[in-house]
Amino acid sequence: MDLSEYNHCINVRVRTFEVDSQGIVHNINYFKYLEIGRVEYRRNLGYTILPSGIFNDGLKVVVVHNEIDYRSFAYLDDLLNICTKIAWIKNSSFCFEQIIENKITGSIICEGKGILVNINKMNEPQSFGQKFIDEIKTFEKDLIIK
Repeated sequence: MDLSEYNHCINVRVRTFEVDSQGIVHNINYFKYLEIGRVEYRRNLGYTILPSGIFNDGLKVVVVHNEIDYRSFAYLDDLLNICTKIAWIKNSSFCFEQIIENKITGSIICEGKGILVNINKMNEPQSFGQKFIDEIKTFEKDLIIK
């Protein structure tokens, strides 16, 4: 894995309530870590979340697809590096690609993808504004516009 492709990474430490009876991070928690990475990615671009759960630029996105491939295990108190990028943008959807690695050992814990769709007040797909596309094009060096 080439983490140099990722312009956004954050750290999360594994907490006691995230491990199962075998002492391994329970698989559902990796989806939570990926979501933390996605939200922090947007915050990194200068946006905040309003009490309504929508970012202050009005973008209302919902996850329509999540996938994850597990490569290794994470354990209690491990420091995880969650790296996030937007790989492509279509008319009203885009794809986050993410990697979680053990920050100390460098081992890849898992890889994930999430497809999100921008929706309007009627919960129907809505095209992105040019501002969103331009911001991501500026931030991501290998962005694909479909």
